[in-house]
Amino acid sequence: MVDHPHTPDGLKPQQLAQLEEHVRRGQLVDHELLLQSAYAHLEDVQGQSREQPGVNVALAERICHVLDRLVADWDAFSPVEQSWLRGVIRYFSKSNDQRHDFRPGGFADDLDILNACLRYVHRAQWQVHAEE
Repeated sequence: MVDHPHTPDGLKPQQLAQLEEHVRRGQLVDHELLLQSAYAHLEDVQGQSREQPGVNVALAERICHVLDRLVADWDAFSPVEQSWLRGVIRYFSKSNDQRHDFRPGGFADDLDILNACLRYVHRAQWQVHAEE
């Protein structure tokens, strides 16, 4: 069994609180359904980018790709890790979180949370960076 700290490291208190809320709300939701919500959000992002060119569609696509990889590898994660991953998928799926996704830089918070959770589940090599 992998020994973990209680929470993903590197998040600001407000980010951790929001992630914890998404973990709580996502507990009973199947991970495949959460992934479908993430892809639906990506479609919204792509549509919104036509009206607001500052929306970073490429970054949203990269985040969604990593979420897809996590779900594909789902059985490799412990139940505790799966809880945090449900939270990060749900967090990405919501546009009006710490920073609204449809504004310039709107995925910075999603990126922080994703990368913290990737480190938590020992998938740091999958981290996404805004400048890629």
